[in-house]
Amino acid sequence: MSVYLYNLIFSLSGSNAAVGRFQPYNSSNPSPTIANQSAAWFTFQSAGTPNNWGDYFQVATQPLNPNQWGNPQSDANSLTLNPGDYLIMRVATLDGNVQNYMSRVTAVFARGTGQAAGPGGSDLQSPLLLNTPTTQSTLPRTVIDVDAAGGGTPPSSWPPALSDGSWASWLGMVHAAPGALANDYTLNVGASVYVTANAPVAGSLFTFGHDPRMHVGGMMKRVAA
Repeated sequence: MSVYLYNLIFSLSGSNAAVGRFQPYNSSNPSPTIANQSAAWFTFQSAGTPNNWGDYFQVATQPLNPNQWGNPQSDANSLTLNPGDYLIMRVATLDGNVQNYMSRVTAVFARGTGQAAGPGGSDLQSPLLLNTPTTQSTLPRTVIDVDAAGGGTPPSSWPPALSDGSWASWLGMVHAAPGALANDYTLNVGASVYVTANAPVAGSLFTFGHDPRMHVGGMMKRVAA
């Protein structure tokens, strides 16, 4: 069992913001951590799971410890997962004005194709389940939508960043498709950022998007190429 963290970093200034892109992976970063490396998968370096989280969705209320995450790898290639692995997603910024940012983080799992699966494939659209800390479900969790309770007119209900300038969500356990079939997925991550004070000249509302891929093996572990 492994725990993988998907890390994305944005800034409201510069060329990436102009095209709605999170910062790309920096292969020349000499000391990559979750605090400075975007578009990367990190692996939990301790036994078990962070905060003993289980097979359910949970919004983090405290910053993650960068020292607990290592072995970064670019999201340019599909991440290979095994049933029983766990996922966590973190969106962050290093901007100095982050105390005035509110963000709604969303993500959509899918197979990445509009066609039905061929022989030996599965039409399952997500490896996650709609579990919560108090309820169990057999339905897939295809949509992650982190918004504060109570709704209201956006962005009034969007949560502020944690003290390290991040928004993090525990996504739960990876499950195999029916029949223990292997399957491939895309994870389309989006962040809408609203600036409540001292907004950049470009405006008060920004959006960012990215779409890493992953392969979930069946009952047998997939051998890396």
